[in-house]
Amino acid sequence: MYLKKCVNKMLTTALACTTALSSATVLPIRAGAADDAAYYFRDSFESGDCGWSGRGDCTVKSSSDMPYQDNAALFVSGRSDAWNGPEKDISAICDAGKTYSFSVCVEYESGADTMTFQLSLAYTDASGTAVYAHLAKADAISGNYVQLANTEYTIPADAKNPILYVETLSGSSSFYIDEAICAESGTVIEGPKEVKFQLGDVNLDGVISAADLTLAKRYCGKDFPQRIMQRAADLNQNGSVEADDVRWYAQYLTGQTTVYPEKVDPPVKPFNYDANLQYHPFDERVYLSQASHPGKVVEEHYNGPQGQNTLYVYLPPDYDENKKYNIFYLMHGGGENERTLFFKDDTMMQNIFDHMIENGEMEPMIVVTPTFNQSGAEGFWSEFRDKVVPFVEGKYSTYAESTSPEDLKASRFHRAYGGFSMGAVSTWAVLTHCLDIVAYFMPLSGDHWGGTQTSYDKAKAIANAIDQSGLQKDEYFICCATGTTDIAYPNLGPQVEEMKKMSQFVYTSDLSQGNFYFLVAEGKDHWWGNVRHYVYDMLPYFFREHQQ
Repeated sequence: MYLKKCVNKMLTTALACTTALSSATVLPIRAGAADDAAYYFRDSFESGDCGWSGRGDCTVKSSSDMPYQDNAALFVSGRSDAWNGPEKDISAICDAGKTYSFSVCVEYESGADTMTFQLSLAYTDASGTAVYAHLAKADAISGNYVQLANTEYTIPADAKNPILYVETLSGSSSFYIDEAICAESGTVIEGPKEVKFQLGDVNLDGVISAADLTLAKRYCGKDFPQRIMQRAADLNQNGSVEADDVRWYAQYLTGQTTVYPEKVDPPVKPFNYDANLQYHPFDERVYLSQASHPGKVVEEHYNGPQGQNTLYVYLPPDYDENKKYNIFYLMHGGGENERTLFFKDDTMMQNIFDHMIENGEMEPMIVVTPTFNQSGAEGFWSEFRDKVVPFVEGKYSTYAESTSPEDLKASRFHRAYGGFSMGAVSTWAVLTHCLDIVAYFMPLSGDHWGGTQTSYDKAKAIANAIDQSGLQKDEYFICCATGTTDIAYPNLGPQVEEMKKMSQFVYTSDLSQGNFYFLVAEGKDHWWGNVRHYVYDMLPYFFREHQQ
């Protein structure tokens, strides 16, 4: 492990846990960068948890495994969500309306190559509303401590029961904290120096040197001790460290080159499409059971058009923040909500996705189940565009480099939207309003509404939206489905027939040759127990085109 300990002691007085109940009884302690700074508490966890406890589903305990300072740190484990972490009640230590300096050092060992930590404060305001404020944020590299610090944070005057805690922006990896300190306002508390990722810097010491060449040679073609090391040594970014990467080091260190080699994209294997895809239901005894290595469903809250709204995020097994994932937004039907897709016996989509990934039937992807219950099915496209996508893809790792309009457009081939019944109505609406940020669409047992009447009008409205987008025929893909006894069939079937006549649509399930297909299941009616099989059949065909 590349644990970096500070060589200068932050404090000359060795105290395991020092706490003062008011500013009148603060114990002065000399710090590395502050003369005689007054500390309200300094927790180094040498003799216990120092009043810290687990927030949410996690446990904390003093551990000698990975201290930043002295001989112990607080180990935080068993987390099931990003907001789970260590917390400390500071209501008897800090006064509302007063300004303080806070610092906590954090480190983690396994999981993603990098992780974003946040020092936060939970309290109740004068109206009784729970408030969550954020004091400091920092990106950490696995195996290296990072400091969360704010030298001038004012606790709001109306704050009651303030709780200081550490969380992550995503993920649930275990981590350590050490040297948790509260001091007088303006106190600068020394902490670990920031370690940044640099291509070529295998040992993460901030420079590219012969030591990096040695490591690249040693592990060339093998597994590095840490994924972040392999990422740094993979100079042409083709997914593996090979002789060409090692050769670059020799040229760089001898002055023959000063630039990195050109990026080499991993080869894309052509996908074996079926041009006339048929309904093939999965074995429910297998696919509806829990997989041996399951993914995780996370509940999330965001600001919707009428206040707080909820959605659920399926993260595939071994979700890694350093990898990019395709993302599929899957909408429920009328009278249902965001919980329907993962928490009902006739859906249980997470188990289906787990088995599909385990069997190699689809690539690991993120699946989001939002709700249109605040905006309405036809109007949800606006909430989707302005609220849902920026929230989800600002937090989870997708192909969007950021949530700017430009980056969302650039990543559209890695984004899909689908839905059942009224969710299909929302899908057609997203298609006609959000083609610039979504490339794949899966309307299930529902036709296009949009104020149109005849089947031709519905098809023409979709075609007009495509024309206005300026997209070529290989830049949008629609795979719809229903059953022959489904109540949606009499409306969706004729719309599809009209779409087949229009030049914007090339009918085939081979999406390398066309962009539109209609899967029909004989004798199947309007029920999720049938519709989930349509998702199973069609989802593996998504995200195969324009993969780079």
